[in-house]
Amino acid sequence: MKKNFVTAIFLTFCFVSISAQSDDFSDEDFFSSDDSLFSDDVFSEDSLFADGDGIDEVNEVSAKTDLSKGILFEDGSIKIGGNFTTSLETKTVLYSEEDKSFGENLKDSVLTPTANANLIVDARPTQSLRMYTKFGIQYPYTVKENLQNENSFDQAVTLKTQVTISDWFSLKELFTDFSIADTAFFRFGLHTVTWGTGYFFSPVSDLINTSSIDPENTSAQVDGSLNLRTQIVLPNTQNCLWFYVIPSTDFVAGTTADTYLRDTALAAKADLVFGNWEFGIGGFYKYQNSPKAMLTASGSLKNVSVFGEFVYRYGADSEWLAKKDDWSDKTNIFQATVGLSRYWKNPAITLAAQYYYDGNNKDMTHQYLTYGHNVAALLSFGKILGNSDFTSTIFGMVNFGKEDLPPSLSAMLPQTYASLINTMTLSAMINYSPLSTIKIGMGPYITWKSFDNNPTVSLKLSASLGGGKF
Repeated sequence: MKKNFVTAIFLTFCFVSISAQSDDFSDEDFFSSDDSLFSDDVFSEDSLFADGDGIDEVNEVSAKTDLSKGILFEDGSIKIGGNFTTSLETKTVLYSEEDKSFGENLKDSVLTPTANANLIVDARPTQSLRMYTKFGIQYPYTVKENLQNENSFDQAVTLKTQVTISDWFSLKELFTDFSIADTAFFRFGLHTVTWGTGYFFSPVSDLINTSSIDPENTSAQVDGSLNLRTQIVLPNTQNCLWFYVIPSTDFVAGTTADTYLRDTALAAKADLVFGNWEFGIGGFYKYQNSPKAMLTASGSLKNVSVFGEFVYRYGADSEWLAKKDDWSDKTNIFQATVGLSRYWKNPAITLAAQYYYDGNNKDMTHQYLTYGHNVAALLSFGKILGNSDFTSTIFGMVNFGKEDLPPSLSAMLPQTYASLINTMTLSAMINYSPLSTIKIGMGPYITWKSFDNNPTVSLKLSASLGGGKF
Protein backbone atom coordinates (compact mmCIF):
# COMPACT_ATOMS: atom_id res chain seq x y z
CA MET A 1 0.00 0.00 0.00
CA LYS A 2 2.74 2.47 0.95
CA LYS A 3 4.68 1.52 -2.16
CA ASN A 4 1.69 2.38 -4.35
CA PHE A 5 1.29 5.70 -2.56
CA VAL A 6 4.95 6.63 -3.06
CA THR A 7 4.75 5.69 -6.74
CA ALA A 8 1.64 7.83 -7.23
CA ILE A 9 3.20 10.86 -5.54
CA PHE A 10 6.36 10.43 -7.62
CA LEU A 11 4.32 10.48 -10.82
CA THR A 12 2.59 13.60 -9.62
CA PHE A 13 5.82 15.49 -9.12
CA CYS A 14 7.09 14.31 -12.47
CA PHE A 15 4.12 15.91 -14.18
CA VAL A 16 4.45 19.09 -12.16
CA SER A 17 8.18 19.42 -12.86
CA ILE A 18 7.70 18.89 -16.56
CA SER A 19 4.97 21.54 -16.57
CA ALA A 20 7.29 24.05 -14.96
CA GLN A 21 9.85 23.83 -17.77
CA SER A 22 8.13 26.51 -19.77
CA ASP A 23 10.15 29.34 -21.35
CA ASP A 24 7.52 30.81 -23.62
CA PHE A 25 3.82 30.86 -24.05
CA SER A 26 1.24 30.53 -26.77
CA ASP A 27 -1.79 32.65 -26.09
CA GLU A 28 -3.77 31.91 -29.21
CA ASP A 29 -6.28 29.86 -27.29
CA PHE A 30 -6.40 32.21 -24.34
CA PHE A 31 -8.62 35.11 -23.44
CA SER A 32 -7.56 38.28 -25.19
CA SER A 33 -9.25 40.92 -23.05
CA ASP A 34 -11.36 41.55 -20.00
CA ASP A 35 -14.43 41.81 -22.17
CA SER A 36 -13.89 38.44 -23.78
CA LEU A 37 -13.32 36.79 -20.42
CA PHE A 38 -16.16 38.25 -18.43
CA SER A 39 -18.63 40.01 -20.67
CA ASP A 40 -22.25 39.01 -20.70
CA ASP A 41 -22.48 40.58 -24.13
CA VAL A 42 -22.14 37.06 -25.28
CA PHE A 43 -20.50 36.96 -28.65
CA SER A 44 -16.99 36.68 -27.26
CA GLU A 45 -14.84 33.75 -28.33
CA ASP A 46 -14.78 32.45 -24.78
CA SER A 47 -18.44 32.54 -23.94
CA LEU A 48 -19.60 31.42 -27.36
CA PHE A 49 -17.17 28.61 -28.08
CA ALA A 50 -15.85 27.34 -24.73
CA ASP A 51 -15.53 23.59 -24.83
CA GLY A 52 -16.34 23.06 -21.18
CA ASP A 53 -13.89 20.22 -20.70
CA GLY A 54 -12.71 21.35 -17.31
CA ILE A 55 -9.54 23.19 -16.34
CA ASP A 56 -8.17 25.03 -19.34
CA GLU A 57 -5.48 27.57 -20.11
CA VAL A 58 -6.19 31.20 -19.25
CA ASN A 59 -4.63 34.51 -20.11
CA GLU A 60 -4.56 37.71 -18.10
CA VAL A 61 -7.13 36.91 -15.44
CA SER A 62 -8.71 40.13 -14.24
CA ALA A 63 -11.63 41.11 -12.09
CA LYS A 64 -15.13 40.72 -13.43
CA THR A 65 -16.69 44.15 -13.62
CA ASP A 66 -20.01 45.51 -14.83
CA LEU A 67 -18.67 48.75 -16.27
CA SER A 68 -16.89 46.88 -19.07
CA LYS A 69 -20.21 45.51 -20.27
CA GLY A 70 -21.91 48.40 -21.95
CA ILE A 71 -24.32 47.77 -24.80
CA LEU A 72 -22.89 48.06 -28.31
CA PHE A 73 -25.34 48.30 -31.18
CA GLU A 74 -24.81 47.72 -34.85
CA ASP A 75 -27.77 48.96 -36.83
CA GLY A 76 -29.45 46.27 -38.89
CA SER A 77 -27.10 43.40 -38.10
CA ILE A 78 -27.96 39.77 -37.40
CA LYS A 79 -25.37 37.31 -36.13
CA ILE A 80 -25.87 33.58 -36.08
CA GLY A 81 -23.22 31.49 -34.41
CA GLY A 82 -22.60 28.29 -32.61
CA ASN A 83 -20.25 25.48 -31.86
CA PHE A 84 -20.07 21.75 -31.37
CA THR A 85 -17.67 19.92 -29.06
CA THR A 86 -17.29 16.29 -28.10
CA SER A 87 -15.06 14.93 -25.37
CA LEU A 88 -13.99 11.68 -23.77
CA GLU A 89 -12.61 11.46 -20.24
CA THR A 90 -11.55 8.81 -17.77
CA LYS A 91 -9.76 8.63 -14.42
CA THR A 92 -7.80 5.56 -13.37
CA VAL A 93 -7.00 5.25 -9.67
CA LEU A 94 -3.30 4.75 -8.96
CA TYR A 95 -3.60 4.80 -5.18
CA SER A 96 -6.46 4.83 -2.68
CA GLU A 97 -7.16 3.59 0.82
CA GLU A 98 -8.98 0.62 -0.65
CA ASP A 99 -5.56 -0.66 -1.77
CA LYS A 100 -6.79 -2.34 -4.91
CA SER A 101 -4.40 -3.54 -7.56
CA PHE A 102 -3.81 -1.45 -10.66
CA GLY A 103 -5.60 -4.06 -12.75
CA GLU A 104 -8.69 -3.84 -10.54
CA ASN A 105 -8.65 -0.02 -10.67
CA LEU A 106 -8.21 -0.10 -14.45
CA LYS A 107 -11.20 -2.42 -14.75
CA ASP A 108 -13.28 -0.06 -12.56
CA SER A 109 -12.38 3.04 -14.62
CA VAL A 110 -15.38 4.68 -16.20
CA LEU A 111 -15.19 6.21 -19.67
CA THR A 112 -17.34 9.35 -19.82
CA PRO A 113 -18.34 10.69 -23.27
CA THR A 114 -19.94 14.11 -23.67
CA ALA A 115 -21.29 16.13 -26.54
CA ASN A 116 -22.32 19.78 -26.34
CA ALA A 117 -23.59 22.27 -28.87
CA ASN A 118 -24.70 25.89 -28.69
CA LEU A 119 -26.77 27.94 -31.12
CA ILE A 120 -26.83 31.72 -30.84
CA VAL A 121 -28.93 34.30 -32.67
CA ASP A 122 -28.07 37.95 -32.01
CA ALA A 123 -30.27 40.46 -33.86
CA ARG A 124 -29.90 44.25 -33.74
CA PRO A 125 -32.63 45.63 -36.02
CA THR A 126 -32.11 49.24 -34.91
CA GLN A 127 -29.45 51.21 -33.10
CA SER A 128 -31.41 51.09 -29.84
CA LEU A 129 -32.82 47.55 -29.96
CA ARG A 130 -31.20 44.15 -29.60
CA MET A 131 -32.72 40.64 -29.37
CA TYR A 132 -30.58 37.72 -28.26
CA THR A 133 -31.18 33.97 -27.92
CA LYS A 134 -28.85 31.14 -26.89
CA PHE A 135 -29.83 27.46 -26.96
CA GLY A 136 -27.86 24.52 -25.64
CA ILE A 137 -27.91 20.84 -26.59
CA GLN A 138 -26.10 18.31 -24.44
CA TYR A 139 -25.29 14.65 -23.98
CA PRO A 140 -25.48 12.67 -21.76
CA TYR A 141 -29.04 13.60 -21.06
CA THR A 142 -31.34 12.51 -18.28
CA VAL A 143 -33.26 9.33 -18.99
CA LYS A 144 -36.54 8.88 -17.20
CA GLU A 145 -37.51 5.31 -16.41
CA ASN A 146 -41.16 4.32 -16.10
CA LEU A 147 -42.71 1.06 -15.06
CA GLN A 148 -45.66 0.28 -17.28
CA ASN A 149 -48.16 -2.57 -17.38
CA GLU A 150 -48.76 -3.41 -20.99
CA ASN A 151 -52.20 -5.05 -21.08
CA SER A 152 -53.59 -6.22 -17.80
CA PHE A 153 -52.67 -6.66 -14.16
CA ASP A 154 -51.54 -10.23 -14.67
CA GLN A 155 -49.06 -9.25 -17.39
CA ALA A 156 -45.39 -8.90 -16.53
CA VAL A 157 -44.32 -5.35 -15.79
CA THR A 158 -41.96 -3.99 -18.41
CA LEU A 159 -39.32 -1.30 -18.04
CA LYS A 160 -39.30 1.46 -20.62
CA THR A 161 -37.21 4.58 -21.03
CA GLN A 162 -38.63 7.95 -21.98
CA VAL A 163 -36.61 10.94 -23.10
CA THR A 164 -38.23 14.37 -23.39
CA ILE A 165 -36.87 17.48 -25.09
CA SER A 166 -36.05 19.08 -21.73
CA ASP A 167 -33.53 16.31 -21.04
CA TRP A 168 -31.19 17.35 -23.86
CA PHE A 169 -32.33 20.81 -24.98
CA SER A 170 -32.06 23.92 -22.82
CA LEU A 171 -32.67 27.63 -23.13
CA LYS A 172 -29.55 29.32 -21.76
CA GLU A 173 -30.39 32.96 -22.46
CA LEU A 174 -33.28 34.85 -24.02
CA PHE A 175 -33.45 38.63 -23.68
CA THR A 176 -33.91 41.94 -25.41
CA ASP A 177 -31.87 45.13 -24.99
CA PHE A 178 -33.18 48.63 -25.58
CA SER A 179 -32.10 52.13 -24.56
CA ILE A 180 -33.31 55.67 -24.04
CA ALA A 181 -31.16 58.61 -25.14
CA ASP A 182 -27.94 56.63 -24.69
CA THR A 183 -28.30 57.17 -20.95
CA ALA A 184 -30.69 54.49 -19.68
CA PHE A 185 -30.15 50.93 -20.91
CA PHE A 186 -32.60 48.09 -20.31
CA ARG A 187 -32.38 44.32 -20.59
CA PHE A 188 -35.34 42.02 -19.99
CA GLY A 189 -35.37 38.25 -20.09
CA LEU A 190 -33.32 35.28 -19.03
CA HIS A 191 -29.61 36.14 -18.79
CA THR A 192 -26.50 35.64 -16.69
CA VAL A 193 -25.58 38.50 -14.36
CA THR A 194 -21.97 39.40 -13.62
CA TRP A 195 -22.27 41.40 -10.42
CA GLY A 196 -19.17 40.26 -8.65
CA THR A 197 -15.45 40.43 -9.32
CA GLY A 198 -14.36 36.94 -8.24
CA TYR A 199 -12.71 34.44 -10.56
CA PHE A 200 -13.19 31.09 -8.74
CA PHE A 201 -15.91 32.24 -6.31
CA SER A 202 -18.39 35.11 -6.47
CA PRO A 203 -20.88 35.37 -3.57
CA VAL A 204 -22.13 38.69 -4.99
CA SER A 205 -23.06 37.21 -8.39
CA ASP A 206 -24.68 34.28 -6.57
CA LEU A 207 -27.28 36.71 -5.19
CA ILE A 208 -29.03 36.86 -8.56
CA ASN A 209 -27.80 33.89 -10.61
CA THR A 210 -29.23 30.42 -9.99
CA SER A 211 -25.88 28.60 -10.10
CA SER A 212 -22.32 29.36 -9.06
CA ILE A 213 -18.94 29.42 -10.79
CA ASP A 214 -17.32 26.02 -11.21
CA PRO A 215 -13.75 26.56 -9.92
CA GLU A 216 -12.41 23.85 -12.25
CA ASN A 217 -14.10 25.33 -15.31
CA THR A 218 -14.43 29.07 -14.81
CA SER A 219 -15.25 29.69 -18.48
CA ALA A 220 -18.46 27.63 -18.28
CA GLN A 221 -21.58 29.75 -18.35
CA VAL A 222 -23.34 30.30 -15.04
CA ASP A 223 -27.12 29.87 -15.03
CA GLY A 224 -28.80 33.25 -14.85
CA SER A 225 -32.29 34.31 -13.88
CA LEU A 226 -35.34 35.98 -15.40
CA ASN A 227 -35.07 39.67 -14.61
CA LEU A 228 -35.41 43.24 -15.82
CA ARG A 229 -32.10 45.10 -15.68
CA THR A 230 -31.82 48.86 -15.85
CA GLN A 231 -28.46 50.59 -16.27
CA ILE A 232 -28.29 54.37 -15.84
CA VAL A 233 -25.03 56.03 -16.82
CA LEU A 234 -24.25 59.19 -14.87
CA PRO A 235 -23.51 62.05 -17.32
CA ASN A 236 -19.86 62.77 -18.11
CA THR A 237 -18.61 59.95 -15.84
CA GLN A 238 -17.85 56.25 -15.91
CA ASN A 239 -20.15 55.78 -12.94
CA CYS A 240 -23.49 54.09 -13.28
CA LEU A 241 -26.44 52.64 -11.40
CA TRP A 242 -27.87 49.14 -11.83
CA PHE A 243 -31.42 48.13 -10.89
CA TYR A 244 -32.88 44.62 -11.08
CA VAL A 245 -36.45 43.37 -10.81
CA ILE A 246 -36.44 39.58 -10.46
CA PRO A 247 -39.96 38.12 -10.76
CA SER A 248 -40.87 34.80 -9.20
CA THR A 249 -40.76 31.79 -11.51
CA ASP A 250 -42.87 29.62 -9.19
CA PHE A 251 -46.15 29.66 -11.07
CA VAL A 252 -48.87 27.89 -9.13
CA ALA A 253 -52.51 27.71 -10.20
CA GLY A 254 -54.61 30.17 -8.23
CA THR A 255 -51.74 32.49 -7.31
CA THR A 256 -53.03 36.03 -6.86
CA ALA A 257 -51.35 39.13 -8.25
CA ASP A 258 -50.39 40.47 -4.83
CA THR A 259 -48.78 37.14 -3.90
CA TYR A 260 -46.81 37.15 -7.13
CA LEU A 261 -45.63 40.71 -6.57
CA ARG A 262 -44.72 39.86 -2.97
CA ASP A 263 -42.42 37.07 -4.19
CA THR A 264 -40.65 39.39 -6.66
CA ALA A 265 -37.10 40.27 -5.62
CA LEU A 266 -35.42 43.68 -5.96
CA ALA A 267 -31.71 44.43 -6.28
CA ALA A 268 -29.65 47.55 -6.86
CA LYS A 269 -25.98 48.40 -7.23
CA ALA A 270 -23.89 51.54 -7.78
CA ASP A 271 -20.55 51.30 -9.60
CA LEU A 272 -18.05 54.10 -8.97
CA VAL A 273 -14.66 54.62 -10.61
CA PHE A 274 -11.74 56.32 -8.89
CA GLY A 275 -8.62 56.32 -11.04
CA ASN A 276 -7.91 52.71 -12.02
CA TRP A 277 -10.12 51.32 -9.26
CA GLU A 278 -13.77 50.36 -9.48
CA PHE A 279 -16.00 50.02 -6.41
CA GLY A 280 -19.53 48.66 -6.14
CA ILE A 281 -22.12 48.91 -3.36
CA GLY A 282 -25.59 47.42 -3.41
CA GLY A 283 -28.27 45.27 -1.86
CA PHE A 284 -30.80 42.51 -2.47
CA TYR A 285 -34.29 42.16 -0.97
CA LYS A 286 -37.05 39.58 -1.24
CA TYR A 287 -40.02 39.19 1.06
CA GLN A 288 -39.51 36.53 3.75
CA ASN A 289 -35.92 35.98 2.61
CA SER A 290 -32.68 37.18 4.14
CA PRO A 291 -31.91 40.79 3.15
CA LYS A 292 -28.40 41.17 1.81
CA ALA A 293 -25.87 43.99 1.40
CA MET A 294 -22.76 43.77 -0.78
CA LEU A 295 -19.50 45.50 -1.67
CA THR A 296 -17.08 44.90 -4.56
CA ALA A 297 -13.69 46.31 -5.49
CA SER A 298 -11.26 45.75 -8.34
CA GLY A 299 -8.13 47.44 -9.54
CA SER A 300 -4.39 46.96 -9.88
CA LEU A 301 -1.22 47.40 -7.85
CA LYS A 302 1.56 47.86 -10.39
CA ASN A 303 1.41 44.68 -12.48
CA VAL A 304 -0.88 42.74 -10.16
CA SER A 305 -4.67 42.78 -10.58
CA VAL A 306 -6.60 42.54 -7.33
CA PHE A 307 -10.30 42.07 -6.62
CA GLY A 308 -12.60 41.48 -3.69
CA GLU A 309 -16.22 40.98 -2.63
CA PHE A 310 -18.17 41.21 0.61
CA VAL A 311 -21.72 40.05 1.38
CA TYR A 312 -23.70 40.49 4.59
CA ARG A 313 -26.82 38.38 5.12
CA TYR A 314 -29.27 39.00 7.91
CA GLY A 315 -30.31 35.44 8.61
CA ALA A 316 -29.98 32.26 6.58
CA ASP A 317 -32.63 31.23 4.06
CA SER A 318 -33.51 28.27 6.29
CA GLU A 319 -34.13 30.61 9.25
CA TRP A 320 -36.48 32.81 7.25
CA LEU A 321 -38.28 29.72 5.96
CA ALA A 322 -38.89 28.57 9.53
CA LYS A 323 -39.96 32.01 10.87
CA LYS A 324 -41.08 34.03 7.87
CA ASP A 325 -42.36 37.19 9.56
CA ASP A 326 -40.03 37.22 12.56
CA TRP A 327 -37.18 39.72 12.17
CA SER A 328 -35.62 38.84 15.51
CA ASP A 329 -33.15 36.12 16.43
CA LYS A 330 -31.58 35.90 13.00
CA THR A 331 -27.94 34.95 12.45
CA ASN A 332 -25.50 37.52 11.09
CA ILE A 333 -23.78 35.83 8.16
CA PHE A 334 -20.68 37.15 6.42
CA GLN A 335 -19.14 36.09 3.13
CA ALA A 336 -15.95 37.66 1.83
CA THR A 337 -13.40 36.96 -0.86
CA VAL A 338 -10.18 38.52 -2.12
CA GLY A 339 -8.01 37.49 -5.03
CA LEU A 340 -5.17 38.49 -7.30
CA SER A 341 -3.75 37.68 -10.69
CA ARG A 342 -0.54 38.33 -12.55
CA TYR A 343 0.37 37.80 -16.19
CA TRP A 344 3.93 37.61 -17.46
CA LYS A 345 4.05 38.20 -21.20
CA ASN A 346 7.51 36.78 -21.78
CA PRO A 347 7.56 34.00 -20.81
CA ALA A 348 3.80 34.10 -20.81
CA ILE A 349 2.66 32.69 -17.50
CA THR A 350 -0.65 33.31 -15.75
CA LEU A 351 -1.16 33.08 -12.02
CA ALA A 352 -4.58 33.44 -10.35
CA ALA A 353 -5.34 32.90 -6.67
CA GLN A 354 -8.37 33.58 -4.51
CA TYR A 355 -9.37 33.23 -0.85
CA TYR A 356 -13.03 32.87 0.08
CA TYR A 357 -14.65 32.79 3.51
CA ASP A 358 -18.24 31.52 3.61
CA GLY A 359 -19.90 31.95 7.00
CA ASN A 360 -23.18 30.31 5.99
CA ASN A 361 -23.39 26.97 7.79
CA LYS A 362 -27.17 27.09 8.10
CA ASP A 363 -28.21 26.33 4.53
CA MET A 364 -27.52 22.82 3.27
CA THR A 365 -26.21 23.85 -0.16
CA HIS A 366 -23.56 26.07 1.37
CA GLN A 367 -22.69 23.95 4.36
CA TYR A 368 -21.20 21.14 2.29
CA LEU A 369 -19.79 23.12 -0.63
CA THR A 370 -17.95 26.24 0.48
CA TYR A 371 -18.64 26.72 4.22
CA GLY A 372 -15.51 27.86 6.03
CA HIS A 373 -12.19 28.94 4.53
CA ASN A 374 -11.51 28.21 0.86
CA VAL A 375 -8.39 28.76 -1.23
CA ALA A 376 -8.11 28.18 -4.98
CA ALA A 377 -5.16 28.81 -7.29
CA LEU A 378 -4.32 28.24 -10.94
CA LEU A 379 -0.97 28.40 -12.74
CA SER A 380 -0.79 28.19 -16.54
CA PHE A 381 2.31 27.68 -18.68
CA GLY A 382 2.89 27.80 -22.42
CA LYS A 383 5.40 25.93 -24.53
CA ILE A 384 6.63 22.73 -23.02
CA LEU A 385 10.09 21.62 -24.17
CA GLY A 386 10.01 24.32 -26.86
CA ASN A 387 6.84 23.07 -28.52
CA SER A 388 3.84 25.43 -28.62
CA ASP A 389 1.49 22.51 -29.24
CA PHE A 390 1.98 21.52 -25.60
CA THR A 391 0.57 23.55 -22.71
CA SER A 392 0.13 22.90 -19.02
CA THR A 393 -2.21 23.96 -16.24
CA ILE A 394 -1.82 23.32 -12.51
CA PHE A 395 -4.88 23.75 -10.30
CA GLY A 396 -5.43 23.41 -6.58
CA MET A 397 -8.31 24.05 -4.19
CA VAL A 398 -8.62 23.55 -0.44
CA ASN A 399 -11.59 23.85 1.91
CA PHE A 400 -10.62 24.05 5.59
CA GLY A 401 -14.10 23.92 7.07
CA LYS A 402 -15.86 21.21 5.14
CA GLU A 403 -17.67 18.49 7.03
CA ASP A 404 -17.82 14.93 5.77
CA LEU A 405 -20.30 14.82 2.94
CA PRO A 406 -23.15 12.32 3.45
CA PRO A 407 -23.29 9.82 0.55
CA SER A 408 -26.95 10.65 -0.09
CA LEU A 409 -26.14 14.35 -0.52
CA SER A 410 -23.01 13.67 -2.57
CA ALA A 411 -25.13 11.80 -5.12
CA MET A 412 -27.44 14.82 -5.46
CA LEU A 413 -24.71 17.38 -6.15
CA PRO A 414 -23.84 18.27 -9.76
CA GLN A 415 -20.83 16.35 -11.01
CA THR A 416 -19.57 19.55 -12.64
CA TYR A 417 -18.67 20.77 -9.18
CA ALA A 418 -16.42 17.80 -8.46
CA SER A 419 -13.73 19.89 -6.76
CA LEU A 420 -16.24 21.41 -4.33
CA ILE A 421 -17.24 17.98 -3.05
CA ASN A 422 -13.68 17.32 -1.87
CA THR A 423 -11.77 18.83 1.01
CA MET A 424 -8.76 19.27 -1.27
CA THR A 425 -8.18 18.86 -5.00
CA LEU A 426 -4.89 19.03 -6.92
CA SER A 427 -4.33 18.47 -10.62
CA ALA A 428 -1.56 19.05 -13.14
CA MET A 429 -2.64 18.61 -16.75
CA ILE A 430 -0.42 18.51 -19.82
CA ASN A 431 -2.36 19.24 -23.00
CA TYR A 432 -1.37 18.49 -26.59
CA SER A 433 -3.15 20.32 -29.43
CA PRO A 434 -1.84 19.31 -32.87
CA LEU A 435 -4.78 21.22 -34.35
CA SER A 436 -6.91 24.02 -32.95
CA THR A 437 -9.91 21.67 -32.86
CA ILE A 438 -8.16 18.74 -31.14
CA LYS A 439 -6.88 18.59 -27.59
CA ILE A 440 -5.50 15.62 -25.66
CA GLY A 441 -4.76 15.94 -21.96
CA MET A 442 -3.08 13.81 -19.32
CA GLY A 443 -2.05 14.31 -15.73
CA PRO A 444 -2.47 13.39 -12.07
CA TYR A 445 -5.72 14.19 -10.29
CA ILE A 446 -5.49 14.00 -6.47
CA THR A 447 -8.42 14.37 -4.08
CA TRP A 448 -8.86 14.33 -0.32
CA LYS A 449 -12.37 13.62 0.90
CA SER A 450 -11.15 14.44 4.40
CA PHE A 451 -7.80 15.49 5.89
CA ASP A 452 -8.09 12.52 8.24
CA ASN A 453 -7.80 10.11 5.32
CA ASN A 454 -5.14 9.48 2.71
CA PRO A 455 -5.71 10.98 -0.72
CA THR A 456 -6.98 9.23 -3.80
CA VAL A 457 -4.46 9.59 -6.63
CA SER A 458 -5.75 9.09 -10.15
CA LEU A 459 -4.41 9.47 -13.67
CA LYS A 460 -6.78 11.64 -15.70
CA LEU A 461 -6.96 11.20 -19.47
CA SER A 462 -9.08 13.41 -21.70
CA ALA A 463 -9.59 14.08 -25.38
CA SER A 464 -11.81 16.65 -27.05
CA LEU A 465 -12.77 17.37 -30.61
CA GLY A 466 -14.34 20.77 -31.01
CA GLY A 467 -14.51 23.93 -32.93
CA GLY A 468 -16.93 23.69 -35.74
CA LYS A 469 -17.64 27.37 -35.23
CA PHE A 470 -20.03 29.14 -37.54
